[in-house]
Amino acid sequence: MTRFRARVLGVVAAALSVSLVALPATAAGHSAPQATALENFSIVVFPDTQYSAESFPQAFNAQSKWIKDNTVARNIKYAIHEGDIVDDSDQSYQWTNATGALGQLGGVTPYILGVGNHDMDAMPKGQNPAVVRDAVAFNRNFPRSGFSNLPSFGGTYPAGQNDNSFHMFSAGGTDWLILALKYAPTDDEIAWGNKVITDHPDRQVLIVTHAYQNGTTKDAVGQKLWNRTVSRHPNVSMVFSGHYVNQGLIVEKGVNGNTVNQIQADYQNVSTLDPNSYFRILEFNPTAKTVSVQTYSPYLDKNLTDTKNQFTLQNVSFPRARR
Repeated sequence: MTRFRARVLGVVAAALSVSLVALPATAAGHSAPQATALENFSIVVFPDTQYSAESFPQAFNAQSKWIKDNTVARNIKYAIHEGDIVDDSDQSYQWTNATGALGQLGGVTPYILGVGNHDMDAMPKGQNPAVVRDAVAFNRNFPRSGFSNLPSFGGTYPAGQNDNSFHMFSAGGTDWLILALKYAPTDDEIAWGNKVITDHPDRQVLIVTHAYQNGTTKDAVGQKLWNRTVSRHPNVSMVFSGHYVNQGLIVEKGVNGNTVNQIQADYQNVSTLDPNSYFRILEFNPTAKTVSVQTYSPYLDKNLTDTKNQFTLQNVSFPRARR
């Protein structure tokens, strides 16, 4: 081998060595992975379905079918029910309609239930559900055991019942927690909810409770919850409620400076199907830091587009999940 050829081969070998060191380790035939944009995702919120369960099950079924059919395409991570699932808790056929509708989501879309005053045992007896707290019929039809095997299940209060619950999921690069508090939560239920939030400081919290605000005005329960829970935690992001036939948005800062979007919607109508068929679709965009809110009826294939029913939340917090 000539001295010149040896020098050339040495240079080539060195170059190859540098190239091999510089290349990232990838599977054969594949280029290096690229950073991906944070995923958009959706949450669907059921307002009061009490009259759908009572008289218009086709509206309830259409809502659940739409969620099931669009879970993949719309990247629906969760469905939330604001309570008053049924109108008369002592009427088994209403529970059958409700479990039939929501049962469509089983194995496809996880969901969490707020317990409304009409879901409690007191209402048919003429008792005050803020005082008489039993929810035997609700727990018979939506028992804790029906949710405890979900990967997203967090826990309930009381421990053996589904009256108050929390679930957890991750989406859009953020870890989330949904806390469902029973209608007019008691001091013990509020204390439990506060502990759940405090125990999960790295999760953005969405709270659902049946009665909290009427349009843009908090009721007494809402003011109590704002003072004792919602405003106190830096990681509370949103509150969802129904109960009043109205729609409204309240945007406020908590004591830690975090923005809390409090969203209320209820379309119930005892005599006409159409209003009962609407629900809310929230699309979360972590890149733009927005949440777009749409009000849609799968039964009618129609949107409500007035400013109370179609709007966009700005500067929403999407803290990066810790891994």
